[in-house]
Amino acid sequence: MGKIWCYLIIFSMLIVLPAGCSKLKDEQKPLYETITTSQQTYIYEKSVSRSARIETLKEGERLVVLQEPKNRWLQVRTPSGAIGWVETRDVLNHEHFEEWESLSKKIKGIEPQIKGTSAEEANLRLRPGRDTVKVYKMSGAKSVDIFARAHTEKPSKNKEPSEEDKADENVKAAEKLKIVPKGKPGIKRGKVEEKKYDTWFLIRTPEGMVGWLYSGLVTLEVPDDLAKLAENKTIVAWRALSASKDSQGQEHPLFLSIEREAGSNKDFDRVRVLYWNPKHNRYELAYRIQNIVGVLPIEAKRVDPGQPGNPSFKIRRLSDQDPNRIIIDEYQVVGTKTTLLSSTTEGA
Repeated sequence: MGKIWCYLIIFSMLIVLPAGCSKLKDEQKPLYETITTSQQTYIYEKSVSRSARIETLKEGERLVVLQEPKNRWLQVRTPSGAIGWVETRDVLNHEHFEEWESLSKKIKGIEPQIKGTSAEEANLRLRPGRDTVKVYKMSGAKSVDIFARAHTEKPSKNKEPSEEDKADENVKAAEKLKIVPKGKPGIKRGKVEEKKYDTWFLIRTPEGMVGWLYSGLVTLEVPDDLAKLAENKTIVAWRALSASKDSQGQEHPLFLSIEREAGSNKDFDRVRVLYWNPKHNRYELAYRIQNIVGVLPIEAKRVDPGQPGNPSFKIRRLSDQDPNRIIIDEYQVVGTKTTLLSSTTEGA
C-alpha cells in the first residue's frame, strides 16, 4: 500500500511540474519602460488594429514593454496591470525614453528659474528645435516650471505650419496692434541681416512631464511692477531679494531682474537690482551689470527685514578672456548698495 501511495505522489508531481514550468515561462520579464506620446493611445488584445481594444490611455502614461517583435507592435503592461499590444508610433522608443529620463534627472533638486503658462496646445520636445522628436502634445494651458534655456537658429518656414510657426504669427499680429515709436531713418543698402534665433525652455508640467518647449508658446510670469521696468528687454528670471513697506503698509519687493535682448542667443546679457524709493514713490535702479554673456541658472538668497544677514545672489557668465570658461560672480546687497564679493571659475 505504501508503494502505491509513493507512485501516486510521483505521478502527481510529474503532472503538476510541467504546468508550473509553463506558468513560469509565461511570466515575461520586463524589457524596458516607455511613455505614450499620443493624446489617445489604444491598447489592443492582439497585435492587430482590428482586434479588441482593452484600454485607452492619454499622453504621458508609463508602460512596461514585455515583448518587442520586429514589427510595428509592442506587448506592454499598462499602469492598471492590463497586458496588451500598442503600436510603436504611439510611444517613445527605448533610446528616446532613456534620453527623456535623463532630462528629468538633470533638473532634479534644482530650483526653477521662473514660472510660465503654456499655450492651449503645445508640443513638448525631446531636444530644442522645431524638427526634433515630440515627447507628447500638451492640451490645455498649464502652469510650468522653467529650469533652463537653449537657442537654435531660426529655420526657414516649413510647408505645413507647426504650433511654433503659429505662435510666431500670433506675436507678429499682436505687434501690429501696438503703436511703435518711429526712430531715425537708417541706411538699409548693404545691410547684413543678423541671424535670428529660437529660444527653448526646459520645463516641467504639474504632472511631472519634462521636455523642451518653444518660448513663443509660453507666457512668463513676471510681477506687473517689474514688467513695467523691462526697458524693451525680456525678463528671463527674477527674484525678490527682500521687501520694504511704504507709509500705507503696502509691501514692495527688492527685485533682482535677469534680462536679455529679444531674439539673441544669450541666456541673459543684463542684471539689475531695483529698489522702491519711498520719497519718490517709485522703483529706481540700485545696481546694474550689462554687456555680459550670462549663463543660467542663477542663485539667490532672500533675507527679509529684521532677519539676520543680507540678501545675496550668484550669476554665471562666460569669461571675457576665454569664452569656454564660466565665471561665477557672487554679490551681496546691503540696503541699496550691491557689492561684488567674489569671482570664481566653475569647477575650479
